[in-house]
Amino acid sequence: MIQMFTQIVSTRNRNATFTVILLLFIILTTMPDASGVSQELATTPSDLSDANVAIYSGEGVLGSSALALRNMFLWMNATVDFVDGFQIRNGTLDSCDILVFPGGSAVDFRYYLEPEGLELVREFVRNGGSYFGICGGSLFATNSVLGLFNGSYSNPVNGSGTYLIEMLVNQSSAGPDLATEPESYQTLYWASAYFYSDDMSNVIPICTYPSNGRPGMIAFTYGEGTAFLSSPHPEYEEGDIRDGTPVYDYMNDPDSEWNLLLKVSRWLVDESMSQSSPGGIPMSTFFILGTVGLLGLVSVTFLVRYRRS
Repeated sequence: MIQMFTQIVSTRNRNATFTVILLLFIILTTMPDASGVSQELATTPSDLSDANVAIYSGEGVLGSSALALRNMFLWMNATVDFVDGFQIRNGTLDSCDILVFPGGSAVDFRYYLEPEGLELVREFVRNGGSYFGICGGSLFATNSVLGLFNGSYSNPVNGSGTYLIEMLVNQSSAGPDLATEPESYQTLYWASAYFYSDDMSNVIPICTYPSNGRPGMIAFTYGEGTAFLSSPHPEYEEGDIRDGTPVYDYMNDPDSEWNLLLKVSRWLVDESMSQSSPGGIPMSTFFILGTVGLLGLVSVTFLVRYRRS
């Protein structure tokens, strides 16, 4: 390329030199990236086919919740694996996009992950990963253990018990686009709570309780990563076997929350990518700018020689 450019500029025509530079710049900026698709044409999938999901299945996990979550994320076309504390402490999060903590015991999660595992989970989210916590997995992410959510978890909203409860959808969410979601869902209540903090300004309510307007599902950023927490259990498909577990199938749930959770999960991944990309500049842009800079340097060199001759 440099030899060809030398032949062109040797005509000592300054206007032609700058015309060539301009044409080369236009060609380079429309070059496809390594995948063969121009940056402008790249699209984000509407499912999770580009995401690796790790579901914690160690001590303290509610097995039916983990199974329902696995089937839900498979339905979203994600790659799904079960992981335990040992795997988390030994690098399994390096290839993970979303780390899921199902319902279960936050106390057991803390004990069996050990301090090293707890810090690795925080580091994973802080550096651009996504956290997805249900019930005990959401309590685990509050200030009681991990501190991803700088706040707390209330006492049960409607006392003890397990039954369906109405949850209002935040259709004007500043995070996931929930504008086309129904106004409410019937969701499994299991002595569920709401989230609260001295500062909720950066917390996005996803669903709230009609009785008090408090959020039972929230999303937020943490460092360069993201998190979704739900005290109720939207992963169960009551009355439907597609969640892979017969638990609560005796209940008559008229709708499924999986579409809502897909939109939330897609937002988690996309928002983490935008938070962690260096200035939002793709690698191909650095290549283009570097190439143009090299061409500019060559041009200046020949122009200087032209003036001296």
